Amino acid sequence: MRVSAHISTVLLIVVLLLSASSLLATEEYAQETSKSCAFCHQGPNGGPLNNVGIAFIRNGYDYPIPERILDKSIQLSTSFHRGMRLVIGYIHLVFAAILVGTIFYVHIIIRPQSLVSGIPRGEKLLGVSCMSALAVTGVYLTWYRLDSASSFFQSRFGILLFIKILLFIVLVILGVLAVTIISKLMRRQLQKSQGQAQETDAGFKMGNLQSFDGREGRPAYILYRGTVYDVSGSGKWKDGTHFRKHLAGQDLTEHLKAAPHGEEVFSGVPVVAQPSRTGTGEAGARPQGVRRLYITIAYVNLALVFLILFCVGGWLWGFPLKGNFQSASAIERDRIAASCVVCHQEEKPGLVADWEQSIHAKVGVSCADCHKVTERNAAWVSRAHFENSEIPVSGLVTPVRCTQCHEDEVVQYSRSKHANTLEIIESIDKWLIHGMNNEVERTTGCFTCHGTEVTFTEGQPKRGSWPNVGVGRKNPDGSLGSCTSCHTRHRFSLVEARKPEACDQCHLGPDHPQIEIYNESKHGTIYHAYGDQWTWRPEDFHWRAGRDYRAPTCAGCHMSEAEGVEKSHDVTERLAWELQAPLTIRPSNFAAFPANTDYRNEREKMMKVCLQCHSEEWVNGHFDNLDRVVETYNTLYYEPIRKMMDELYASGKLTEDTYFDEELEWEFYELWHHEGRRARMGAAMMAPDYAWWHGFYELKHRYVSFIEKALNHRIEDRAEWLDRFPGRLEDNDR
Repeated sequence: MRVSAHISTVLLIVVLLLSASSLLATEEYAQETSKSCAFCHQGPNGGPLNNVGIAFIRNGYDYPIPERILDKSIQLSTSFHRGMRLVIGYIHLVFAAILVGTIFYVHIIIRPQSLVSGIPRGEKLLGVSCMSALAVTGVYLTWYRLDSASSFFQSRFGILLFIKILLFIVLVILGVLAVTIISKLMRRQLQKSQGQAQETDAGFKMGNLQSFDGREGRPAYILYRGTVYDVSGSGKWKDGTHFRKHLAGQDLTEHLKAAPHGEEVFSGVPVVAQPSRTGTGEAGARPQGVRRLYITIAYVNLALVFLILFCVGGWLWGFPLKGNFQSASAIERDRIAASCVVCHQEEKPGLVADWEQSIHAKVGVSCADCHKVTERNAAWVSRAHFENSEIPVSGLVTPVRCTQCHEDEVVQYSRSKHANTLEIIESIDKWLIHGMNNEVERTTGCFTCHGTEVTFTEGQPKRGSWPNVGVGRKNPDGSLGSCTSCHTRHRFSLVEARKPEACDQCHLGPDHPQIEIYNESKHGTIYHAYGDQWTWRPEDFHWRAGRDYRAPTCAGCHMSEAEGVEKSHDVTERLAWELQAPLTIRPSNFAAFPANTDYRNEREKMMKVCLQCHSEEWVNGHFDNLDRVVETYNTLYYEPIRKMMDELYASGKLTEDTYFDEELEWEFYELWHHEGRRARMGAAMMAPDYAWWHGFYELKHRYVSFIEKALNHRIEDRAEWLDRFPGRLEDNDR
């Protein structure tokens, strides 16, 4: 490559490298997102990209970032991938600069009109190499930046990138065509037009003009209007270059038109050869046939380069393209969504306000995306809505619809105790099935939290089955639960679900007072003192102990991620004991809902959660004490009373045909369902008042009361049963 080409290319590389730093980290992006540099970078003022920075790229440089894209981007945040992106991005940038420099060099310095036999071999090889390198590196960088093929049409960046790729493909096709087929045809045409040139004493022939380029001691010849001149002796043609603009071995007929001098400069210059007939030289001077096509392609490629640079400028400095590339279905969806907002803004402003504050609204999830009607939910169409608006919508939204964006969360939830709670209570809670209650009492009480079985008849929900957002709701499409139990509609707040108040609507009262237990624990005390200062929705979407919160909430222990523990919507995980069961057992042995887990692995997960703040000695001591509490409850309270109940049923002292028709059945039920749970759960969550006064203290009281009533049905004397009293056992007194 000539000296001029080297200088031009180096200058272009320097310019592009200097401008590359503004490609992402611009003030405009900071203003759009209201975030600091640390939002995308590992340092407070820039530096390597973090997880969010990579996800921001893959989301088409749009904010906010959907969590599904962030999760998929975590794997790309490793040092290996960051290093790969740096190296490949640098290679892509360098070859882009060289290719652009080569194209500009050919058009500005050499000029396509003077290339009578196509691009010189060196420039040709360089151009093809650059295009190949750009294609390979471009594929990797596109995969790195975009989450899916559909991402091309979901943002301004994606659309501009798609146009840029199409332009590059056209440029490559035309370039390959020019340097192969057309160049070959041009050489043949040149040889044909010059084949009859007179051969001089020096042995010169027109077809060999390019060989006399003045380099490495060779003569320097130029062609003007069919006449070949020898300029080797001129000081202005040193090394075959004239003022770094014109090259020897070329046809300079067109170049002279722009020169500051005329044909007089050829006076006294030795003539090497002249055309043998009139017009032979003119054929080389005026573009004709294939050569004219070649020149056209050259200028088209130059235009393509400018268009590609325009696309680059479009995503650097903004260009309003996003709304112009929507599909017909997307336009219709947006029209319907807009009509929803207009109507509900008047009738249900609270609903619209919640949605406008949600992450759904910020990422473009509209009413129609959740409430649209499909074959699967056609039977649930709201008649009232259709009659008023003629737009069919489903009032019931199930987890199936949520799988469009949150598939992992829905799958995890479906195998949890929450989702299957109806099956659990129907198996172990005799009060629900056999208690002296009716449908209204169950619906307003138990089923409000646990969920109903929603059924539709002729488009109308069965009475008592709806409305309901219970955690174990059985939906008509076969799915279980309602995401709005924890992420209340229509804000669907992640912050709300992380706070303990999200759980206190159900986990309270005499039988499962987790919120009361939490509030009196050290964790709850810290939460109430400092919770308003915590970061509930960190910018990188990872809620971490120590950085974002000081003490765990319900979600912090049972669902959120920790070092070495993945986040999960399956609250059955991390449990080593089934504390809600009458007899404490391992989760995998819980007949009502056996968990597909190994309690040793789950205990290890929970301990890792604790180890984020506590020492190993403290954590081991806590779980060892919990195991002892379980053993105490099982052996000293539940098993003896259970044995007595079995004996009373076997002897006919108690009747089995109707439950809760005898006082001892109430006593036994509340022993395990109330006091027994409180003692165990209080110990598990470090609430001494519930472990003792609401737990074991009340268990002892219930034990004595049970014995007093049982004596009316038994022959054994009182002393025998008092000897079994847990408060008088040696192991219990130590």
